[in-house]
Amino acid sequence: MMMDFVSFLIIASFAGTILWILQYSLNPVTQKYFSQTWHYYSGLIPVFFLLGGSEIINRLVSLIPSAYSGSKHIQDAGMIAEPYAQVSTIEQTAANVSFWIMQRFDELRRFSSTKEFMLIATMIWAVGATAFFVVNIRKYRAFKRSIFRGSRACHAGQCPVQVIASPHVTTPLIMGLWNPIVVLPDIPLGEKELAMILSHELVHLKRGDLFIKLIVFAANAIHWFNPAAYTLNRQISMFCELSCDEKVVQHMDIEGRKSYGETLLSMLEYGVMRKNVICTSSLCNPKKHMKRRLINLMNEKKMNKPVLVLSLASAIALLGGGGAAAYAAGSVPKIPTDKQVAGFNVTVEYPDGRIESFDKDGNRVAAKSKENYTPKKLTAEEIVDRIKKHIEKRLTVPQGYIDELPQKNLDAINESYSLKLQKSNRN
Repeated sequence: MMMDFVSFLIIASFAGTILWILQYSLNPVTQKYFSQTWHYYSGLIPVFFLLGGSEIINRLVSLIPSAYSGSKHIQDAGMIAEPYAQVSTIEQTAANVSFWIMQRFDELRRFSSTKEFMLIATMIWAVGATAFFVVNIRKYRAFKRSIFRGSRACHAGQCPVQVIASPHVTTPLIMGLWNPIVVLPDIPLGEKELAMILSHELVHLKRGDLFIKLIVFAANAIHWFNPAAYTLNRQISMFCELSCDEKVVQHMDIEGRKSYGETLLSMLEYGVMRKNVICTSSLCNPKKHMKRRLINLMNEKKMNKPVLVLSLASAIALLGGGGAAAYAAGSVPKIPTDKQVAGFNVTVEYPDGRIESFDKDGNRVAAKSKENYTPKKLTAEEIVDRIKKHIEKRLTVPQGYIDELPQKNLDAINESYSLKLQKSNRN
């Protein structure tokens, strides 16, 4: 169980990090053509993989029936009743690619303390994640208490949420998930300034940015050991504010954009909240980000059809890239925790004479020689279980499994997976 969890954690962290690196490297190009809103929401794709998106994608892919894959299972199937099956050059190349990875896992298997190591790793992760969660929750509660100390209600016209002024905040912000409130600095604000500030904060409310930030926080807590998770968290917060600015000024003329920029600067002059508190979203960022926000206000990007199609295709490509990275990492066989590997009876002989054996889960094990190889007689339940695992892993179903399976069981599998597996003529 611990082995599965650690593997899941490593694969998720690997896929999310690879995708974040890809996004970050493309930022100089995407910033020229795509909107800040695209950058904000596409930044959530690595978060999706950090939270286990690879497992979700793999399960969805395994549930998609395909007539092509069904016919391929029939045409390319090997003979389990015979001790050896011949494979194509393409299959051999694919096996060789993962052979080096399998050797590294075999090296880890030699250590007798693998279980103890996984237990220690799991405990360290749990302590780190709990500490990260507790520290941030305490920070939020302390910040919330300080805000309400000496605060007063503000009348803001038709604002759908409560608005208060607090002497303990230095920038306007919205906070709270279930009963959100807008908090303003306790300073004189003009009617136009107040309208622009409320427009900004209400965009956060309508888009559900606080819930999104909570999800990103959860990913950061789970992957507290991964530096990329912290950087990703900060980047999403920055793009959240940039996209919110973009939404507020999208229908403004140049003068309106200048007024909005002046409002940001006036809040910056009053003071900038430096703490990154969960379940909050503030109007002003640190000074190093404010220059970028002001420049972005004056650079309106028109999302015409070609750019829109390209941005959508780019997002899909990023999602596919993350899925490919996760699939590649997830296809590595699991590390056995004991020295005895039982249940292998599928042996493959490659054109170059190399022999390999696989256990009931499709994992590579030490191959038996031709002289010592004797196929094990499987029960109908065991054959059904192996066929299902082959289908779910998108592997070729050996024809021997199909031939040995009673027809009623074969019909049930075909109906469940929308396949057309058939017995060979020799039966």
